[in-house]
Amino acid sequence: MRALAEFIMAGRLRAGLVALLGNFLPLVSPAAVALVVLRQGLSEGCLVLLWAVLPLLILVSAGNMNGAMVWASIFSLLVALIGASVLTQTRAWTSALKVVLGLSMVSALAMKLLLAADVSAMREALNEMLRQLQQQNSALVFEPSELFVAGLLGWVIALTAASALILARWWQSLLYNPGGFGIEFHALRFDKLSASLLFAALMACYLLGQEYVAWGNLLGLPLLLSGVALVHHSVAFTGLGRRWLVVFYMGLVFLLGPLSSVLIGLGFLDSVMDFRSRLAARRSL
Repeated sequence: MRALAEFIMAGRLRAGLVALLGNFLPLVSPAAVALVVLRQGLSEGCLVLLWAVLPLLILVSAGNMNGAMVWASIFSLLVALIGASVLTQTRAWTSALKVVLGLSMVSALAMKLLLAADVSAMREALNEMLRQLQQQNSALVFEPSELFVAGLLGWVIALTAASALILARWWQSLLYNPGGFGIEFHALRFDKLSASLLFAALMACYLLGQEYVAWGNLLGLPLLLSGVALVHHSVAFTGLGRRWLVVFYMGLVFLLGPLSSVLIGLGFLDSVMDFRSRLAARRSL
């Protein structure tokens, strides 16, 4: 990973090449764009962004793929670019994640309005997949609407952009500030008002019905990342070792739904109760 980060920062042409070819690998293109913004500024990042967007625009014009998915990738690049710029200016992960969330929601609604046919095609494909699952399990009766699909696209955009931003910040730390990313990420915690609004909004989405669940997951993403940061901080604070983080992420992969809910709850409670300060106070006793 360090070698790739060094290659990206070796020059505009190399960064553009990684952004171009990185579309074939998860997170590489948006992370490359974000790294350039973090280190060299927004204008330089926009030049690298053009390389990343080029093959996606070719796919859109060719019409060989569902347009909504391709545009979701383009929006992920744009959101990662702007999120990196906000993080550079504010040096606050909470501000960057709020921007990522807001832009992802706007992007999802824009696709629902402007790419109605593609979103509808995605809904039909998802419905067909669920129908096949219903033949195996009659308890599954959910048929997603265009609103649900739009929320799902927003969640994909936000998750991709936030993950790419985290990866880019880690690359930047490896090259220029070893250990700095860990300290910064461990401190990720939302203020009480922001956390309360996010938690109330996601709970409202869950109560409104299944077609709003994807929007609830989108709104819960910042709190989920805050919960992940709390886990990282706790492991480092107690000196448990990285193997516990490996176990944690394996659990997150295999128990995504239940563990995500727990992490969202932890992120909210930490914003209210400040577990990090409580841990520090207990050690000082």
